[in-house]
Amino acid sequence: MTTLLERARAVQARAYAPYSRFKVGCALRSASGAVFVGANVENASYPQGLCAERSAVAAMIAAGEQRIVEVAVIGSGNEPCAPCGGCRQLLSEFATPATPIHMAGSDGGVRTATMGELLPMAFGPLALGGEAPMTAAAVLRTRFGTGFPNVAIILGSGLGGFAEKLENHTAIPYSELPGFPEPSVEGHAGRLVVGQLDGVPLACLQGRAHLYEGQGTGPLAIMIRSLATLGTKLLILTNASGAIDPDIEPGAIAVITDHINMLGTNPLTGPNDERIGPRFPDMTEVYDPELRRAVEASGADLGLDLARGVYLATPGPSFETPAEIRAFRALGADLVGMSTVPEAILARHAGMKVLGLSIVTNRAAGLAGEPLSHAETLAVAGRAAGDLERLLAHAMKELTRHAT
Repeated sequence: MTTLLERARAVQARAYAPYSRFKVGCALRSASGAVFVGANVENASYPQGLCAERSAVAAMIAAGEQRIVEVAVIGSGNEPCAPCGGCRQLLSEFATPATPIHMAGSDGGVRTATMGELLPMAFGPLALGGEAPMTAAAVLRTRFGTGFPNVAIILGSGLGGFAEKLENHTAIPYSELPGFPEPSVEGHAGRLVVGQLDGVPLACLQGRAHLYEGQGTGPLAIMIRSLATLGTKLLILTNASGAIDPDIEPGAIAVITDHINMLGTNPLTGPNDERIGPRFPDMTEVYDPELRRAVEASGADLGLDLARGVYLATPGPSFETPAEIRAFRALGADLVGMSTVPEAILARHAGMKVLGLSIVTNRAAGLAGEPLSHAETLAVAGRAAGDLERLLAHAMKELTRHAT
C-alpha cells in the first residue's frame, strides 16, 4: 500500500487541473506486480476531462494487462478521495469485489475499502467527507448486535431447505449484504438465515457462488471474512458431490477428510491483510479432526453409515470426463465437486475451524454408465437432506462445544 500511495502522490503533482484546482493521482498494481499511474487532465469543459483512474487503467491496457489487484487514489482535499461512480464502474471491469482501494487526501489520512463496498455507492460519502459505506459485517452487526452465532453453515446444492428448520429465524437476502455473492444456480437461494437449532444459535447461508459463475473468489472472501469479523469460530461446509471411490454409494453422507485444489486459483491470491490471517497459512488439517470424530459419533448413534474421503474441486461448469476421473482417483481423490475448497481455505486463513460434509448424489463420470445432470444432483440431494438434517441436529451441541 505504501508504495502505491507514494506513486499516486508523485503523479498527482503532474495533474493538469487549472479549472477545478482539484488534482488527483492514481496508482494501480496489476496481476504481474507492475504499477501503472495516471493523473487527471482537464480542459475548458473540465467535467468532460480525463480522470486519474482512467489514465492509469489506459496505461495498464496499453501494456497488455487486464487485471487489477490493488488501487491507490489521492486527491487535493483534506478527506480521502474516492473514485467517482464512472471510475468505479471502470475499475470493476478489471478488479474483483475484494480488490482493496486505498483513498487518501492532503492531510495524510488513508481509508481503505474493497471494490465491492465502493461500487454500489455513487460519487458520495467517502469523497464528500461523510460516513464510509456500510460493510456486510456492519449491516449484520447493526441487525444482531453481539448476538451473531459462533457457528455457521453453508448449504450446498439442494440443501437450502435445512435453513427453514431453524426456530425464530430471520432471513436476509445476500443482496442486502454489500459484496456478498449473487448465486445464479438452481438450488442456491442466496439468503443468510439466522436462528436456532434445538436451542443452539446457528447462521445458515443458503447458497454459494461457484467459480464458473464468473464472479471470482472475491465475494466468497467477503462472505467468509464477514462471518469471522462477527465472531464465527466454526464453519460447516456442505456440498453435493460425485463418488470416485467405488465403495461410496449415491445417497451417502461423506465426511470430508482433506481436499485437492484443482480450481486453478486460490482465494488468497493478491495482497494479504495480516489482520485477517498470515501470508502463508498452514493447511495440514483443513478439516478439524475433533469435529470429524464428533459428527461420526453422532452418525453411529443414529445408525447412519457415514462415508469419508478426500474431496477434489474442479472449476466446472462441465462435468468431468471419465479420463479425468481416472486421473483424480490416481491422485487420491474419493469425491469430486465444484465448490467448498475456496471457503475452506478462507475460513482456515481467518482462524476458523472447518467441518466438511458432502451428500454423494451420483457416481462420477464413467462409473455409472449414464450421463450426469444437475437435475439428478438436486433430486438425490433433496432425498438425502433429511439424513443430513438429523445428523446435524444430533451433533450440533457437541460441535458447538468445539467452537471456541
